Amino acid sequence: MSPASFADHSEVTITPIAGSGASDSGCEVDGCYNPSTATVDVGGVVIFSNTDTASHTFSSGVPSDDIIGTEFNTGILAPGDSYEWIPENIGEFAYFDMIHPWMQGTIIVQEAGEETHSEEETHSEEVVEETHSEEVVEETHSEEVVEETHSEEVVEEETVVEEVVATQESEEKGGGCLIATAAYGSEMAPQVQLLREIRDNQLMNTESGSAFMSGFNELYYTFSPTIADMERENPVFKEIVKAGLTPMLSTLSIMENANSESEVLGLGLSVIALNLGMYIGLPAFGIVKVIQSRKN
Repeated sequence: MSPASFADHSEVTITPIAGSGASDSGCEVDGCYNPSTATVDVGGVVIFSNTDTASHTFSSGVPSDDIIGTEFNTGILAPGDSYEWIPENIGEFAYFDMIHPWMQGTIIVQEAGEETHSEEETHSEEVVEETHSEEVVEETHSEEVVEETHSEEVVEEETVVEEVVATQESEEKGGGCLIATAAYGSEMAPQVQLLREIRDNQLMNTESGSAFMSGFNELYYTFSPTIADMERENPVFKEIVKAGLTPMLSTLSIMENANSESEVLGLGLSVIALNLGMYIGLPAFGIVKVIQSRKN
């Protein structure tokens, strides 16, 4: 067996499939990353390269985890940006895109020099050619390996399908409501579902609403993962955020009545004005009054 027959797992580059950031791309069936399952040695280098035209993140974990990014978290990578991760532990590490949570992949970290399953099959095929008696033994063994592999692949495919369906049902088309989910403890909480329904049923069905969500997501995912982690770690902060979200949720319920482009635009501007008044105008007015009273 020549050394050239073994694959080099000292470095691997992972890129998103072009257009995978679109909710209707369907990439979750064949994989949203290239490669979808990557293999690398301990101490090797994993390069996350955003070759797509949309921004992406590469974050260890799955969307349903309470805490993500324990192994790596690239943050938002703009088109053309890249990030390197050097794995230190052996195992299988799932990862996904926080902006587009249907994009999920797996990284297998192994000991340096270890053969992957495909390499072992190649080695077996070459050994089979040595003698007729060895060929019979190896063929029998190969059949058993194929049967076991097929069973494992079926189980893995079923698991992937279940995860994709759960993700699509629980996560929004443009990403997850990370702050609200952490505040209310579940993505199925009524408040989180209200945000999801307004976005999917009103905003994403209109041109102006879609444009707003695209710009909003670019800003939102620069800070929301950090705030969500702080909520999970600090119950007091979680209650403060929950109290702060209540007025906004009340005003957003107005958007449920928006069904056309003009209604989405008009009611949307009204909601923005109300929230600016509540979160900026009223506090500013109060501060001015306090200053005036102290001067008097």
